[in-house]
Amino acid sequence: MESLISDYVKKALSKKQDTFAHTLRVVGYCKAIGRTDDADMDILISSAWLHDICWSKLDMSPENLAVHAEESAKLAKDVLNKMNMSDRMTEKIVAVISVHESLPDNPSIEAGILFEADHLDRIGAVGISKIFSSWGIKGGLDIINTKILPSMEEWFTTRKGFELAKEKINFLNLFVDNYNKEIIEANKG
Repeated sequence: MESLISDYVKKALSKKQDTFAHTLRVVGYCKAIGRTDDADMDILISSAWLHDICWSKLDMSPENLAVHAEESAKLAKDVLNKMNMSDRMTEKIVAVISVHESLPDNPSIEAGILFEADHLDRIGAVGISKIFSSWGIKGGLDIINTKILPSMEEWFTTRKGFELAKEKINFLNLFVDNYNKEIIEANKG
C-alpha cells in the first residue's frame, strides 16, 4: 500500500519538489514517532504521504494555506477511492489528514503524530528557510514570532516527538536571537 501511495504522490508533486521533499521528511518523522507510540502504521504513513497532496493542484497562498488540510483530505479521498482502498481505511486516513493543521480535543494517535511530524519540519533549518523564501523576511519573522515560537512546545506531546523537537527548538531560538542581534548591531552603525 505504501509504495502505491508514495508513487502517486511522487508523480503528483513532481513539479513541486520542495513539497515532495517536505512530505518525505514528514513520512520519516511519522515512522520514527509512530513505532514508539503504538500507532496504526498503515493509517499513519498513508496519511503522511497524502497530507499535503492539495499542493499538486493549488498555488501556495495565504487563502489556500488556511484550507489546505481540508483540501488535501478531499483529494486524498478521491485518490484512495481510485486505488480501491477500503471505505474504513479511507475514512480513517481522510480524518487524520483533515486535522493535521489544527488538532481537535482527543485526536487519534495517528492524527497527533502527523501533526507533530508536520510541525517538526517547520522548526528546523529547512523549515526556516522555506518560511523566509515563501513569505520574505518581514512575513517570515512575523510567522516565527507570532505563530511558531509561542506555540511550538505545545505541539509535541509524544516522548519521541518532543525528543526530536528539542534540538530544533534550540536551533530556532538561537537563529531568532542571532538575527535580532545582527539587526540591532546594523541599526547602531
